[in-house]
Amino acid sequence: MVLYFDVFRHPVRPAEAAWMCGGPVGGVIREAVSAGALVETQGFLVRPGRADTVQRRRERAEHAERLWPAAMRAAGLLSSLPFVRGVLLTGGLSKLSSEPGGDADFLLLVEPGCVWTTKTALQVMRRGLPEDLRRLFCTNYLLSTHTLELDDRDVFTAFELATSIPLSGGPLCADFIRANAWARRWIPGLDWAVARAEAAPVGTVHPSRLAPLARCLDDRLQRRWDSLWNRKYDWLADDVRARRFKRSSDRATNHLHDFRGFVIREYRARCAELGIDPADAS
Repeated sequence: MVLYFDVFRHPVRPAEAAWMCGGPVGGVIREAVSAGALVETQGFLVRPGRADTVQRRRERAEHAERLWPAAMRAAGLLSSLPFVRGVLLTGGLSKLSSEPGGDADFLLLVEPGCVWTTKTALQVMRRGLPEDLRRLFCTNYLLSTHTLELDDRDVFTAFELATSIPLSGGPLCADFIRANAWARRWIPGLDWAVARAEAAPVGTVHPSRLAPLARCLDDRLQRRWDSLWNRKYDWLADDVRARRFKRSSDRATNHLHDFRGFVIREYRARCAELGIDPADAS
């Protein structure tokens, strides 16, 4: 766990390690510190020689706290959209870590048959916003409530799932986390994330007369996005483009750069240095 977050230069608090591990970890920490594998400093766990990352985490936490109110307003707007049934904050901000001018990343749970209509509407909205507001609406992952399982089942996705913060549609968000129980391979304490989701606001579902129209348009809009991405990113290999730009009736993602792959490679390299099994990271 410490090695994973070291990829981001993000030291871990013992309490954070405890909830992600699903129980007390004091004994394990003492053994690791005694063996020289970990250093406990200023209330954080770090790798030897990485104590400087504590100050970095504190600075990024300050930036995150300044960004938080604006991100919450953005989440409120997203939750009020006609077909959105759940809103989860992801990325660095969900770990209270940001840089000046950082983004707010969201995963949206969307009514079946309305994924691409919603994505298109969000894209139109974002284009009309100035840059400082546009960064508050990074909706890089839309998932139909009909299919809550994630198809990427690796260490990166597991940690993003467990640390996501449900902000609207709490019960549905809890179902979403439960549907991805495979993440327990890396996050044994996933029940903590489920409990947090259950305590999140339910949100208000507004019946929309536009739903039949949206469902009629959705397939056509999906094909338009498919054509756009194939043309715009034709320099990517077909399998790479398909993996980074998911295009199905129940999910839409767009990640030009392979950040997930980078994190997994760095994590596995750190595990290899210490002879630790990465638990089949990818």
